[in-house]
Amino acid sequence: MGWVLHATEEAERISEWRKIIAICVALGVIASAVVMSRLYIRYKNRGLASDDWVSFVSMVFSIIYSAMCIAQTRYGLGLPLRLRPKRDLVTYTRINYAGRPFYQLGISFFKIALLISYLRLLNGTDHSRYRAIVWFTIVAVFLSHFACTLVLIFACKPVAKSWNPYMDGSCLAPGPSFTGYAVVTIVADIVVAVLPVPVLWKLEIRLSKKLGLIGIFGLGIFTTVCGIMRYTQIDRITDPNDGNSTMLVLWGTIEFNVGVSITETHRSASTDHFQNMVSSLPFLAPIFLRKARQYRSKHSDEYNTPNTKSRSHHGFKSSNAYKLKDMSHGRNTTVFTSAANKSRSGSEENILQGSNGIMKSVTYTVEMGTSGAGKDTSTSNSVGSTYT
Repeated sequence: MGWVLHATEEAERISEWRKIIAICVALGVIASAVVMSRLYIRYKNRGLASDDWVSFVSMVFSIIYSAMCIAQTRYGLGLPLRLRPKRDLVTYTRINYAGRPFYQLGISFFKIALLISYLRLLNGTDHSRYRAIVWFTIVAVFLSHFACTLVLIFACKPVAKSWNPYMDGSCLAPGPSFTGYAVVTIVADIVVAVLPVPVLWKLEIRLSKKLGLIGIFGLGIFTTVCGIMRYTQIDRITDPNDGNSTMLVLWGTIEFNVGVSITETHRSASTDHFQNMVSSLPFLAPIFLRKARQYRSKHSDEYNTPNTKSRSHHGFKSSNAYKLKDMSHGRNTTVFTSAANKSRSGSEENILQGSNGIMKSVTYTVEMGTSGAGKDTSTSNSVGSTYT
C-alpha cells in the first residue's frame, strides 16, 4: 500500500506528497532552529520580552500548520480533484478546515513580533508619532487577519459543510474569498517591511551600515513575493478540471516558515543596536564572537618565547580576553599588552582573585630605529613576564 490511502496506482505515482513533506519538514526544522537559537541567546543575555513570546507562538503555529499539510497528503493533497480518493474526502476537508486558523493567525503573529521590535528601536527617543503609527499597525494587522480567520471558519452555512461537502448548504465562492485573504496578507507584508525605513535612514551611522540595515529589514519583501505566488494559484484551485492545491499550500508554508525566520533576523538587528550586521543571521553573532575570542586567545601563545609559552597555561584560562593597546613614545614603538582578567567593573586587574591561580602579564615591545647612515635598521624585541 502506498502513502496515499485508497488511491489508484496512477494517483500514487503522480501525487506530489514527497515534495510537500520535504518542504514542510525542511523549512519547519530551519525555522524552529532559528527561533529557538535566538530565544536561547536572548534568555541567557537579557531575558525574554513580549516580541519573543509572540515569535514563539508563531513558530508553534507554523509547526502545527506544516504537520496538518503533511497529514492531508495521506488523503489527497498533492493530487488533482479527479484523482483524490472519494472515500477520504470528509477526512481531508476536516484537516484542511482545522489548519486554516493556524495559518491566518500564525502569519499575523510573526508580523506583530516584528512590529513590537520596531518599538524597541525607539527606546529613549522622541518619535511619539512613529510609535503611534506602529501601534496602529499592530492593531490593524491583528484585526485584519483575525477577520480573515472568522470568514474562513464561517464560510459555509451550515458551518459543518466546511468539512463535509456532501451536506446541503452553501459556501462563499472560493475565488473572491481567497483573493480577499491574499490582498490582506500582501498589503500587511508591504507595510511591515517599509515601516522602519524612515527611522533607519535618519540614524547617525555609516552609510554602509545604514544600507545594510535597510537591506536586512527589506528581506521581509520575500514574504510578499510568497504571498503573490500563492495568489497566482487561486485560478488553479478553482478550476474544476484541475483543483490541485499543492502549490497554494507550499507557497503558504514557505511564506509562513520563512517569515518566522526572517522575523528573527530583523529583531536581532533592532534589539542588538545594529552591531552584529556582518552575518546573514545576526542572532548568531554572540556565538561567533565567543568562538573568535577563544581562537584569538589560543593562537596568541604562538608569539611567546618557549619559556613564556610553557608557563602561560598555568596562570589563567585560555578563554580570557586579550586587549591590544598602541602607545607612542616619540618613535616607532608599539606595545602589545595581554591582560589575563578583568574586574567586573571593566578595569584590568593585576592579581587574580580567589584560588584560580597566578596572574600573568606579558608585554611585547618592538622598537624600530634608523642608523646614522640612514640605511641600517635594527629591531629589538623584549618579552617581560610578571608573576604576582
